[in-house]
Amino acid sequence: MTANTADPAPPGTIAAWCERHLGSLPVHSFITEAPSSQLWGFELADGRVIAIKLRPASDRLDACTAAHRTAYAKGIDCPAPLAGPALLSEDAELAVLAEMWRSDGAIWPSDDPPGNYGRLQAALIAALVDADPAGFAPPPMWLRYDHRAARRLWPPVDALRDPEAVQRDLPPGLTRYAEAARERLLAARLPAVVGHGGLSGVHVRWLDGAEGTLRPVVHGWEELAARPEAVLAGCVATGFNGLPDQARIAPVAEGEHVLASYQAASGREFSGEELEVAWATSVWVACHTAAMEHLDGAPGQVTHQVMTDAPLRLHLAGC
Repeated sequence: MTANTADPAPPGTIAAWCERHLGSLPVHSFITEAPSSQLWGFELADGRVIAIKLRPASDRLDACTAAHRTAYAKGIDCPAPLAGPALLSEDAELAVLAEMWRSDGAIWPSDDPPGNYGRLQAALIAALVDADPAGFAPPPMWLRYDHRAARRLWPPVDALRDPEAVQRDLPPGLTRYAEAARERLLAARLPAVVGHGGLSGVHVRWLDGAEGTLRPVVHGWEELAARPEAVLAGCVATGFNGLPDQARIAPVAEGEHVLASYQAASGREFSGEELEVAWATSVWVACHTAAMEHLDGAPGQVTHQVMTDAPLRLHLAGC
């Protein structure tokens, strides 16, 4: 979309939203994501380059955006939040978010990826320690193990992308692994904290920092989740090595490294129960991701990895 800065933007458009909430009209647009992601890049007339996201309006979106602002204020490197969420128009159900455009950084950290991801989750949870977990429900679908839908293993989602539809196509044993992990997670009685449910190459970029360190740039703030600390650590220990175009899960040894780095950075060792919950999370997340692979047409790295090491993960989970 190219806007004419000499004329008022028509109401109900993203251009009008930008003029109303940012005080400047778009003069150039570029789209770097698939249209289904509802993410655009714009250059404004005042010279700013911004990202615009369209999302269904919800209390959860409000909470995630407030947490994004908190993390930014506390020094977490991330796109600066600018405006929103605010409705696209008075009668719209879609909310618009604006943040500064950030495309810098490498997809993969050049040194110690498991350790860096464990430390990153610890830093995010510490930055968001005052966030009220109640505002972040429901969590992302891969962490929605406590859904209450009857006669279903997987949480109900969009009917067009429902992993329940491919249950018969899953490898023998995968459903059983997921059920055992879910049972262990539902038995836990641990307090919820707020952290990131999608830390991986999809949402993190890495810059060179001071004295040879690496500095993460965190995106994907709509994927924050309120879950027990061990669940959030277990989630990143499972899928930190995912890429923008390929879901992947890490081997057990790398997951152990993530968990050790997380505990060292947080200054607290997990209890035996928390370690079990972290590993149960790894099984649940891996099995859910494997089911989504089948839904998308074919098993891939995730299915192969989880069918290879799920028994060990379940043993570590106390199952």
